[in-house]
Amino acid sequence: MEKIRAFLEKACLIRLNLWQALVFLVVMSLALTVLMFLMQPLPSSYTIDCIIENRGFTVFLNWLPLFLIMLFLYFAGTGAASASTIVGAVGIAMAFANRTKVVLRNDPLVPWDLLLGSEVAGIAGSFGTGAILRVVGFAVFYILLAVVAAIVICSVNFDWRIRVGGVIGCIILAVVLNYPLYSSAVLDDRLRVEGNAFNQVNQFNSRGLVYSFIFAFNTNRVLRPDNYNPDAVFERIAQADTGGLARLEGASLPHIIMIQGEAFSEISLSPHFNFDGFADPLENWQEIKTEGIHGEIVVPVLGGGTAQTEFDVLTGLNARQFAGVPFAFRMINYDFESMASILNSLGYRSEFMHSGFGWFYNRQNVYRHLGFQRLVFIDEFVDVKWKSGYISEYATINRVMEMFAEHRETYPNVPYFHFCVTIQNHGPYVDKYLFGDYVTAPTFTTDLPLSEIDINALSNYFHGVQDADIELRRLVEYLRVLPEPVVLVYFSDHLPALHMRIYDILFPEVYEHGSFEDLTQLYRVPFLIWFNDAARDLYNIAHPTELIDTEETLLFSSAFLGAFVMETLGFTNISPFWDFNAELRRVFPVMTETRSFAPCGTPSIGKSDEQRAPLFLYRDWSYFRLFHER
Repeated sequence: MEKIRAFLEKACLIRLNLWQALVFLVVMSLALTVLMFLMQPLPSSYTIDCIIENRGFTVFLNWLPLFLIMLFLYFAGTGAASASTIVGAVGIAMAFANRTKVVLRNDPLVPWDLLLGSEVAGIAGSFGTGAILRVVGFAVFYILLAVVAAIVICSVNFDWRIRVGGVIGCIILAVVLNYPLYSSAVLDDRLRVEGNAFNQVNQFNSRGLVYSFIFAFNTNRVLRPDNYNPDAVFERIAQADTGGLARLEGASLPHIIMIQGEAFSEISLSPHFNFDGFADPLENWQEIKTEGIHGEIVVPVLGGGTAQTEFDVLTGLNARQFAGVPFAFRMINYDFESMASILNSLGYRSEFMHSGFGWFYNRQNVYRHLGFQRLVFIDEFVDVKWKSGYISEYATINRVMEMFAEHRETYPNVPYFHFCVTIQNHGPYVDKYLFGDYVTAPTFTTDLPLSEIDINALSNYFHGVQDADIELRRLVEYLRVLPEPVVLVYFSDHLPALHMRIYDILFPEVYEHGSFEDLTQLYRVPFLIWFNDAARDLYNIAHPTELIDTEETLLFSSAFLGAFVMETLGFTNISPFWDFNAELRRVFPVMTETRSFAPCGTPSIGKSDEQRAPLFLYRDWSYFRLFHER
């Protein structure tokens, strides 16, 4: 120990007194602030313009927390060099994570991402091995440099009372300054945002990660809606027709199987992709969808956040309305009306299956609250085929058919509701199917200016889509010949977690900020409702489209899909909320966080309060269901 102390004393070349240490920390925290701005996924000129537009105030707002944390650690006894090193390492890691999320998912790093750290870390793989090695190399270099700096730059010891006073002072400053600077909506509104001010990525890029992260931590809450009116909810419930249960009692009801396909999309149908000489990823889908009702849903997420779409479809609520929670399922902690519970009231038996872990998104508890009587997760997949680190699409669809067969044998004459969430084609996609001789070369040709790594990612993604397409065909052919009526609903959770430059190339059109196209183009995914022959006979139809209004544009928010299915099957006048949900779809079919749109993309802004009354009722009813209905 004495030898180590002697070595450190001899190695120390610079000794900083209190005032010199303060100057050192100011410089280091300012340098870290600039570095974190430069690490944002946009040109440096854009960053500089944003700083100038805000008169440099955003630099101050991002610098102050870094400086106070460094100062706190310094007074706590770490030394100036070590304090700047620790904060610098955390700041750089956050900036890299933020850059990764924005590039791959068009979504910044927010406080609740810390609860889903494994998923956030996993998407970094989409940058490729070379990029990851460069990051690791930089991290090692930074650590070595930090250790050397901590040895070479020493801090002079001073009275313990100054240390205690400094620590207390830092805490007081942080508390006192937090509200006026980092919790004030007024100040936040004054900070200019380049681009669409409602886009959270633009907010973070314009205002800086540190400020935006703290502001989100302070302010992202589920707040009671302005002018909240539960009386309107009670009035609507009292007026509702609930004779559906009696009407359907004793009726023959179809089995319902719903499959939420991981990152399933129609991207490959772009005219810019040519599969001549290769396998068409959607060969079966294009044929099968002509046999049913098909359209698009606008989901709440891009590239990740699968459970948000599950929440929308099963509850009829809009996860976008509750952006202040880590994920919407977190609010479901008691028995909650859902598509499953409504079907259960009609005599259905409901089962949920996901070939992933039950603890993720708390599905193991949430689905019980939603009314599912049996839950199956990854632990029940034994001796099955895996592919690229996940339970394969083949094994998943096998399990769907097995569970259905078990139900038919064990519970004859009992209608069945099955909800499945697949997982095989989860990102990242670079080299995803490289092993096992799956994807060793590009699987398409294109006229788009895509890089080699982008073509790699798309080739692997399309391979996974093809697997889903093949398994969809296998499931359809299995269901087609069954003597019992079966309705299959197949839809996607979100577009894949591809690099944002790919989407910029695929969708080069620049739309007016806040327009329908601007807010929906990265959130539109397909859905299909398919009937087997027995189900068509049950409803006495030649084609499922006979059951719907063919003049309605089948493009609506995912929060409407569940009610659309129920209405199509004639399951109405059971739940007042779900009947209202079906009505609202016809008036304002697409709802985002900040705007809602009537058919043909006409925004609700500019319409009278009377015209927007259904939106206000939906907003209040959603809040009522989650927080007051108990």
